[in-house]
Order: sequence, then C-alpha cells, then structure tokens
Amino acid sequence: MVANTHNKTDKVTLSRTLGLFDITMIGIGAMIGAGIFVLIGIAAGHAGPVLAIAFLLNGIITTFTAVSYAELGSCFPAAGGGYKWVKEGLGGTQGFLAGWMNWFAYIVACALYGLGFGRLAVELWLLTGIPLPLTEHQLAICFMVLIIAIFAYINSRGASEAGLVGNVVTTAKVIILIIFVGFGVYAIVGNPNWVDNFSDGLLPNGIGGVFIAMGMTFIAFEGYEIIAQSGEEVKNPTQNIPRAIFISIIAVVIIYVLIGFVVIGAVVPPPGLSVWDYLAGAKEVAIVRAAEQFMPMGGILILISGLASTMSALNATIYSSSRVSFAMGRDSNLPTAFGSIHPKLHTPSRAVFLSAVMVVLMGMTLPIEQVAAAANIMFLLLFTQVNIAVMTLRRRRPEVHRGYKVPFFPWIPLMGIVTNLGMAVFLATKIGGVGLVSLVWIASGLLLYWGYFSKREEED
Repeated sequence: MVANTHNKTDKVTLSRTLGLFDITMIGIGAMIGAGIFVLIGIAAGHAGPVLAIAFLLNGIITTFTAVSYAELGSCFPAAGGGYKWVKEGLGGTQGFLAGWMNWFAYIVACALYGLGFGRLAVELWLLTGIPLPLTEHQLAICFMVLIIAIFAYINSRGASEAGLVGNVVTTAKVIILIIFVGFGVYAIVGNPNWVDNFSDGLLPNGIGGVFIAMGMTFIAFEGYEIIAQSGEEVKNPTQNIPRAIFISIIAVVIIYVLIGFVVIGAVVPPPGLSVWDYLAGAKEVAIVRAAEQFMPMGGILILISGLASTMSALNATIYSSSRVSFAMGRDSNLPTAFGSIHPKLHTPSRAVFLSAVMVVLMGMTLPIEQVAAAANIMFLLLFTQVNIAVMTLRRRRPEVHRGYKVPFFPWIPLMGIVTNLGMAVFLATKIGGVGLVSLVWIASGLLLYWGYFSKREEED
C-alpha cells in the first residue's frame, strides 16, 4: 500500500492507519479549538445574548456542506479532500484554486490556534506570579513557535502518532468543557435574575451582528474537512468517513450551543455593562473570565482546557495543511518538495515542515483577526466549490460506489452553495481589509497556476 518512488508511473501514497475513533477525534479536535476559546468574546460582542443561536445557525449551515463531504469522502477517499474532488469535478484551474485557498485557510487557522495557545500560556504564567522574562506579546510568540515546532515534529513521525496525541488531548478538553457547562447551568439555576442577561437588548447590533459573529466563528465548524483530508490514511473509508463527519458535527454543535448559553446566562457583568460587552472586552480570555465567576478553580481549569484545545486544533490543522500541500505537490500544483514521502516514516515530512514555517511567519507578521476572517472566506468559497463538485461528479461518475449519498439531492448542495456564498460576500464587505486580502491571495494563486504550475502539470 505504501510506495515512495520517483517513477512517474507509480503513485506516491500514504498508509491506512486511522480508525473511526481516530478520525472522529481529529474532527472534534479541530472544531473545538480557537473558535470557542479565542473567538467567543469577539463573537459575543457582535451577537449579544443570541450567541448560542449564532452557533446553532452555523451548525445548520455547515451541515449542508458536510453531507457533500460525506458522499465524496465515501467514494473518493484521498489526501487533499476537497481539492481533489473539485479538481476531478470542475477541472484544473478550479481544482488548483480549491487547494490554494484550502492551504491558506489551514495555515491561517494554525497561526490563529498558535497565537491562542501563546496568549493562554502567558495567562497561565501570570497566575503563577513569576515575573515575565519578556513582554506578554513576545512571550506569546515564543510559546507559539515552540508548540508549532512540537506538533510539526509529531506529525512528521506519522498519522497514527499524531492521532494518538490528538485523541488524548481532545478527550481531556471535552471533559473539562462538559464540567464547565454543568457549573454554568448550576449558576443559572441559582440566579433568579439570569433571564435579564438574555432579555436586555436581544439584538444589540441587529441581525448583521449575528451574521458577523457567525462569519468570525465559522472556522470552528470546518473540522469535518480535515476528516476528508485524511481519506488516504483511513481504514474502511467508505463507511468511516461519513460516520466520523456526522458524529463530530453533532457533538461539537451541542457543546458550542451549551457553552454559548451558559457564558451569557451565568456571567454577572460589572455594574453598567452588558454581559456581552464584558465578554467582548475580555477578548481571547473571555471564557476564562466566565469560568472564574462560577466554577471552582475555573480560571486554571479552563486555561488548561484552552491550551489542550488549541493544541489539538493545531495538531489537526498542521496535519491537514500538510496533506493539502502534499496532494498539490504530488499533482505538480506546488513545488515537488511538497509531494515527497519520507522513505522510512512514510509521511509527507517536507510538506509538514514547509507548512509549519508558513504558519510561524504568518503568526508573527500578519494582523491575525483580519486574516482569520479571510481564512473563513476561503473555507466558504471552497465549500461552495465542493457542493458544485458533488453535483457534477454524480453526473460524470455514476458508476463509483457511494457509501453515503446526499439526501434530497440536489437541493441540499444548492442550499450549501447559496448560504456559503452569501456568508463569504457578507464577510468580505463588512470587515475592513478582508475582501482585499482574499482577492490578493486568489489572484496570486491564479497567476502562479497559469504562469507555471499548469505547464508543469501538463508535462507530468
């Protein structure tokens, strides 16, 4: 099954070592990351008391696309996921663009998770009372570089090793978050005025605020895309990929909605300040401030859970960004270094290393909130392409066995196209600079493809 050869007649492939539990945990680990820890304060500031509804709507919208991923993952399991399907269903230029946007989105997601880890690690350091050796920002960058290097090394060792570490970390953070929700519900029951937190200005920023909150946190609902990226390394992918996608989405949406409910309902803000403005002011540590109010040792426990969350999300996104770039390198859509396999470990070690370097550079140099919003746009545009691809591949490749089929075809993919495009356009126009960042990345990719990579691909 594993081959590592430079003979163009043979295909470089990866080994199937991941079971249903492994890939489900990879998906959950990717989704319960920066979205709930780093971005919940920002989302609360925009959505107000309907934060939980914004999370629920995101869950519904992402499910329209998840069913397309489930069908395509069951019949075309390969490293690269959406990139490979769009290339097969819509042709070379669209395929390259899908991979190019996907790679960018994962690198930015990694940078966001790395910075989130660094910020939470600094917060934990401050709790110890030990003087800081650097400024808070400099120390956060140091922690970011360290954790990215660790997980790049783990991923270069093999998918099963990365999966084992991810399973342990993901299980730990889910348990802590369930405890957090339990204490939050207990605090709400003990507070006769908790309803005031929800009734005081239901839509403080209008319906547009809810859409912005959805757009900012949409990156937290795309973990099933990583399940598809692992298709070439999954045992029995025809059944396991659809199952893992649905299990992970259901689990994560339930957790997110419950957390969105308790952080609004259980927190008592300072006098004269609404609960969502208080959470927005706390920014990356909003959930820590909430836990400090109603959970014994809540601040420390949630910081530990936040560190675990950003670590497992980092693990999953480094894994996925390397698989996209590996698939593109193998197809001559990126430099061939990306498409090589380590002769002993049978992993795309160069793709892992090069992607990790990009993550560090992006985390150190770019305005991360704007670029994170641009990454959301990239995911939304990719999901639009995948929904189109599931329809074209049904027509072009009807003979392929599908372990799962999209119900109510083609209406659900069409709803996915409309909602994803609508959210992408809304984000691009409402958040300053995001549309420009997105256009520059897409345009530079197209120039590279038309000017160089398409010719290389044709030669190969």
